[in-house]
Amino acid sequence: MTDTRHVVTVIGDMNVDVSLAIDAWPHEGGDVLAHGVTWSSGGTGLNCAVAIARFGYAVRLWSRVGRDPAADQVRNTARDAGVDIETVQYDATEATGLCIIPVTPGGERTFLSARGANVQWHAPDQPTDVAGWLHVCGHALLADPQRALTIAALRRAHAAGWQTSLDLCDPLAPLVIPILAQLDAPLTVLMGNEREVAAVPRALGSYAEMIVTKRGARGAAVSIGAERITHPGYVVDAIDTTACGDTFGGVFCSALFHGASVVDALAVANAAGALTASRRGAADIEPTRREICRFLSDNQQTLPLWLTQ
Repeated sequence: MTDTRHVVTVIGDMNVDVSLAIDAWPHEGGDVLAHGVTWSSGGTGLNCAVAIARFGYAVRLWSRVGRDPAADQVRNTARDAGVDIETVQYDATEATGLCIIPVTPGGERTFLSARGANVQWHAPDQPTDVAGWLHVCGHALLADPQRALTIAALRRAHAAGWQTSLDLCDPLAPLVIPILAQLDAPLTVLMGNEREVAAVPRALGSYAEMIVTKRGARGAAVSIGAERITHPGYVVDAIDTTACGDTFGGVFCSALFHGASVVDALAVANAAGALTASRRGAADIEPTRREICRFLSDNQQTLPLWLTQ
């Protein structure tokens, strides 16, 4: 059982990912051969939770799976990483989520998703953690009943004094302001990639204390009011960018939650994302704290004391 005194709770999807390495997209109705196939556990929620667990922090995952072999795969991945999955739910009729991910040369990926049981998630009782952080992965706000219950969970988290964060996704970004308007307090962190943040109306500062823009190989930027903090990122041989954003989000928020400065949180989150991009897969290949420390040292970065403890 997770130590509930200081824990991140993640709401998000659990999927089986099937990655296909292709040279180029076919025309509609065409035929293209994949020269590499990778089965892995994924989904924004699972990727994020595993990243936090491997970074060394307590995390629980709120999600829903079917009653099928795919459910065993994703639950085992979470459990082996140390994620608390005690409240992950089973659905009697819907299948575990599935994502087909064609990956073109250079590591760019496209998602073809069937969310399945994820959409039917219903909120468990809110824990009474002394210190809590609720992190919501954007897909959880796309459709009811999951959307309505996720909004309710955010409201309860604010009432309990928890910190909160939301990681946008492409379909959610243009629609997010009416959702944020239903909350009683600003988010601690609102994050997304450049395209997602650009798609949101400019009233973002009213709904979040901190806006984080993920810029891929160019690192990330944080806006806190008029202040802007940037980190240039790291150079790696990108094989597959699947889960990089989820990894960044989980590591960044959990580092902040445990006392890191924004600058240090950016550095370690960028390192974790870069390491993920250098590997093929998703939740199964998330870097450990030791790997992140070694990567930072190899890149002539001074390790903050809290990272080595």
